[in-house]
Amino acid sequence: MNDSARRLRFPPEVEQAYEAYRREYRARVMSSTIVPSLLIYNLYLIVDYLLLPATFGIALFCHLIVVTPLLLIAGLIVRQRPRLWLRECLSASLPLAMAAQLLFIFYINRDLATADHYQYAISGILAYANVNQRPPFRFALISTLILIASYCAVLLAAQTAFPPFLIGMSLITGVGYVTLVANYRMERDARYAFLRRTHDRFEYEVSEHAATHDALTGLANRYEFEKRSAQLYADRRLARTSLGILMLDVDDFKAYNDHYGHIAGDACLKRIADAIASQLRNDEDLAIRYGGEEFLILLFNATLADTTGIAERLRHRVNAFHIPHVAAHGHVTISIGAAAGTIAENPMNELIARADAALYQAKRGGRNQVSPPTLSADTPSASI
Repeated sequence: MNDSARRLRFPPEVEQAYEAYRREYRARVMSSTIVPSLLIYNLYLIVDYLLLPATFGIALFCHLIVVTPLLLIAGLIVRQRPRLWLRECLSASLPLAMAAQLLFIFYINRDLATADHYQYAISGILAYANVNQRPPFRFALISTLILIASYCAVLLAAQTAFPPFLIGMSLITGVGYVTLVANYRMERDARYAFLRRTHDRFEYEVSEHAATHDALTGLANRYEFEKRSAQLYADRRLARTSLGILMLDVDDFKAYNDHYGHIAGDACLKRIADAIASQLRNDEDLAIRYGGEEFLILLFNATLADTTGIAERLRHRVNAFHIPHVAAHGHVTISIGAAAGTIAENPMNELIARADAALYQAKRGGRNQVSPPTLSADTPSASI
């Protein structure tokens, strides 16, 4: 974990997730700092007025007509959550535009002694770029090198005297180094925090799954069923929605366990659980290990015809497994009881009781069957 964060690069899948996470964060950071940045940047016009009054009009034009609109446009684009390279290039363009304006004003005033003091403000722009904007380190490094190279080139072109040149280069190099180190550490910490956050979320989801699902079959447990039932009956918008309930029992499972052993019994239950899960139509349906070899299936927005149809398909699927069994049928079979009714008129405990009674009827009828028998699609779906 630490090694991945230190290298500032994750494996491709994790890097993609990190970028998706950071995209929102970077958009918020840039959006929230654009107005304060403009305010501070334009307050610097006071320095232009005091140090270089002869070119104050030019500085005012560069500030308000050129750089300020550029910053506002970049901020609007970033709010649309563009991809990494566009977003960070726009982010880097802001301090580079500020630096270009400052170096331009410095160059046209290069013969004035006060211009030597004016150009030192470039270090503040560099600090703003690397620390305030918090770009990824590789972008911060590239924009820092561009800014330092541009600064050096302008000082050389302006034939700046050696003492101001030395002071300026020492200052911008030192600020560049310090802010790059700070930027590197901020990104390292951000990546480590992302890994911790992802790890904690994964552990929470694992524990949540363990609390709501059966360890053997992977189906939901009774706690999850009670929670889902409470949600359904608490939502008044679902009052006329029909729920289907299937109670399923593995026929003569005790005899199977006694003859083949508990390991084979567990494998048998897992295979039947997979068959049950395959019959769920969407995320709103729920399969539960109700206890031992007994299962319950909750079918959302299902009539009795829908419910018995699913039950019959499931019975045939288990029959097709041909899992050997010493019982009368020669292979593992299941019996299923079905019930259905609207939420408003049928409390969950009544639906379960009717499905359980139907299961008992299927057992009495010889097992390996669905009770009530499968209804055709046009059979009325009155509650049973």
